Amino acid sequence: MTRQIDYIVIHEADCALLKPSGAEFTITDIDHWHIERGFKRQRSWVTQFNPTIKACGYQYVIGVRGTLWTGRNEDETPAAVQGHNHDSINICLIGKGKYTAAQWVGLKELVSRLIDRFPTAMVKGHREFDTAIAQGKTCPDFDVQVWIKNNMEPVPNHVQEL
Repeated sequence: MTRQIDYIVIHEADCALLKPSGAEFTITDIDHWHIERGFKRQRSWVTQFNPTIKACGYQYVIGVRGTLWTGRNEDETPAAVQGHNHDSINICLIGKGKYTAAQWVGLKELVSRLIDRFPTAMVKGHREFDTAIAQGKTCPDFDVQVWIKNNMEPVPNHVQEL
C-alpha cells in the first residue's frame, strides 16, 4: 500500500435509475453510471487491475445479495469523496437507505477487515464530510458512527427484505 489511508468511507448507490432498494444492480451498472458522469480510471490501473471496469469510483461495491465486487485497487485513487480521494478507501452499498441482511453482513466483514489493515483510519459515512454536506449528500442514509458503536449490527428501520 503506497497511499496513506485516513478514512474508510461508506456510500450508497443513490442514482435516478435506482428503483426500489433490493433491485440487483451490479458494479457494472455503477461503472456505466460513472462513465456517464465523466469519471475515468488511469489507463495504467485499468491494464493491471479490473480491466473491464473503466470508471467506477469505489474500491468496493456490495450487492443486495451480499456479493462483494472490487472496483478500483486499494492503491488507486478513488473518485468518491471530494477533497479526500487521496486518503480514503470507499465502499458503496447498492440501494438507498435500506440494505439487505446479506449487505449488512458483508459490510461488517469488509469494514472489520479494513480496520484491521488500516487501524488508524476513521470509518465515516460520505455525508459526514464537509464537501458532501455542501453537495447535499445524505448517503449512506444511516448514522455510521451509531452503527460502529452498536458493533456494526444492522440499523433498525434500515433493513430491506428481498
